[in-house]
Amino acid sequence: MSAADRLGRAGEGDGFANTLNVLRRRWLIILGIVIACLLVSVVRHERAPKSYAATASVAFKSATLPDAALQVSSTGSGEPVRDAATEVLIGHSSEVAEGVRKQLNVTTSPGKLLEEVSVEAAPNADVLHFTATSGDPQFSARLANAFAAQYIAFKTAAQVASVEEAVGRLQRQISGLPAGSAARVSLEQSQQRLTGLLAVAGGGANTISRATPPSSPTGTKLSTSVIIGILIGLAVAFSVVFLLESLDRRVKTIEEFEREYRMPVLTAVPQASFGPIRADQRDSLLEPYRIVRSALDFAAVARPVDTLLVTSAVSGEGKTTVAVDLAHVEALADRRVVLIEMDLRRPTFAQHFGFSAREGLTTALARGGSVSDMLLQPLPTLPNLLVLPAGRLPPNPSEMLGAPAIAEIVAELAREDSMVIIDAPPLNPVADAHVLLSNPAVQAVIMVARIDKTTREEIRRASATLTRHTVDPVGLIVTGLRNGGRYGYEAYDPQPQHDAYGELLSRPTEGTHSPRQAR
Repeated sequence: MSAADRLGRAGEGDGFANTLNVLRRRWLIILGIVIACLLVSVVRHERAPKSYAATASVAFKSATLPDAALQVSSTGSGEPVRDAATEVLIGHSSEVAEGVRKQLNVTTSPGKLLEEVSVEAAPNADVLHFTATSGDPQFSARLANAFAAQYIAFKTAAQVASVEEAVGRLQRQISGLPAGSAARVSLEQSQQRLTGLLAVAGGGANTISRATPPSSPTGTKLSTSVIIGILIGLAVAFSVVFLLESLDRRVKTIEEFEREYRMPVLTAVPQASFGPIRADQRDSLLEPYRIVRSALDFAAVARPVDTLLVTSAVSGEGKTTVAVDLAHVEALADRRVVLIEMDLRRPTFAQHFGFSAREGLTTALARGGSVSDMLLQPLPTLPNLLVLPAGRLPPNPSEMLGAPAIAEIVAELAREDSMVIIDAPPLNPVADAHVLLSNPAVQAVIMVARIDKTTREEIRRASATLTRHTVDPVGLIVTGLRNGGRYGYEAYDPQPQHDAYGELLSRPTEGTHSPRQAR
């Protein structure tokens, strides 16, 4: 198989997977629209006026009584289709409807009666079907039978009138011929035959099937209405869902983040890990970060990753929580970790650790001197986790973070083989993180992205910013995962799990040194 074929099949698989992802995310909308359309269809079916159809059938002949009496060929057109159409027009005529109105003794106009009745000719027989439709099954049957009867009566009256006219013509011809002549005798015999037929005149039509009251209404059945409602609901739901998807530029899956950022996802953090939970109460939520710690150990084989900057494309993606929990996990591995708060616009370490510090990074930058005295130990049970808060918010954060003293502070804190984790501002809104990416003290970057928060445009802007700097990202941490079971993140146990992640991602035991400390 060629590379092009493999790529084509991979594209088809991705398209199908994306469609399933859309349906999985929007299933509530689809279900709601389908149920709404189904209810509308059922309600319309139940509220629609019921109509009942009854049919009476009449056989007709094209030959007339004078033709039969005089033993001449039929006066029909010789075209069965045309003769049948003529009979249909007769059966659906105002004269027949007037006779029906009188027979049924109703006040309805002939035009209204004609609206309730249809007349059709059988395709391969000289038969007319009179179908009456109304809201009363009994009246429908009576109306169909009445039209059939009045059609026969109209045909009979027409033929009787034709016979009487023929008799009159013969009488006039006979009176002008001498008595006893052969012509007179022949005409008198024809007159006698016509006169005899008047007693049995029937118009050449007779009823072969009388209409009976129908037991069920006509039109769409309830099951058909249900099916139509479901089909319409699915069509509307899919249209709405894919319209929403085309308008919604937010990234919804881990696979999309990997494609857009063009970097691997190190781990995914469930949405349940976020919230008003302080750092000392998050031990049971740290399992995803142990995967990141193992990934950093492997990355450290090729390059230094001891000074790590954590950022995101925009605010609200959980970068500070990721930085705090990652520092927590690194400290549990018995390594000295210094967590620096360099988000000088919206610092949140105070909420995460529950301290109130007036001094911090900005104090050290403004006054100079060592920052060791400003380090805090927020978790008494974890003395090797140290925190340098932001301090007082400056009026010029970008200029302050671009000062040469930042590299000196990071270098001082990274002594004794310590790991330094920097909580940086997001990339897109401000220039603060751009300045930090240019700092030679930063060795690696971890990007944080939140599902259903970051848009594709925001990712592209952040990726463009990363490509302009020499610091290579280690990978991506995806937050806000709701469907954890799909990716295997549905539950976390703070205790070590046997073969929890396989050989590649097996995590170091707490209390032992990380492989990066042995270098």
